[in-house]
Amino acid sequence: MKLSFHYEPGNGFVSEDKGKDTLIMKDPLLENTTRISPTELLVYAMGGCSSADVVLILSRMRKNIKSYRVELDAERESEDPKTLKSVNIHYIMEGDFTKENALRAVSLSLEKYCSVSILAKRGGAHLTYSITLNGESIAKNMEA
Repeated sequence: MKLSFHYEPGNGFVSEDKGKDTLIMKDPLLENTTRISPTELLVYAMGGCSSADVVLILSRMRKNIKSYRVELDAERESEDPKTLKSVNIHYIMEGDFTKENALRAVSLSLEKYCSVSILAKRGGAHLTYSITLNGESIAKNMEA
């Protein structure tokens, strides 16, 4: 993996990798809240990495996903280096599969496959998850 970006004053850090969509991270000299910070990007990456696993695992189980979304709730330490203190990944899905299928997919992702979440946990972040399946809460703030 080889990635690059450059700094544009007033704009932020802009990716410059051919064949990929442009990513712009927050300018550290501005209080611009419309750009994503590197730490927020890490939290997004945790949700995205795990979601890719969950969707793939359910697909391999031959389960039909009707809708899928994730809500991420993260907290940083109050003192520098202000690492991630905690993250809860809330999976909200609808489909033709059981509670056991959903729990298995999420568990496999967070314990075995999602390198980003596993790395954050190794770095000291407290990781939990919640699952809402077909409008019913089936797991709330479970330890990952």
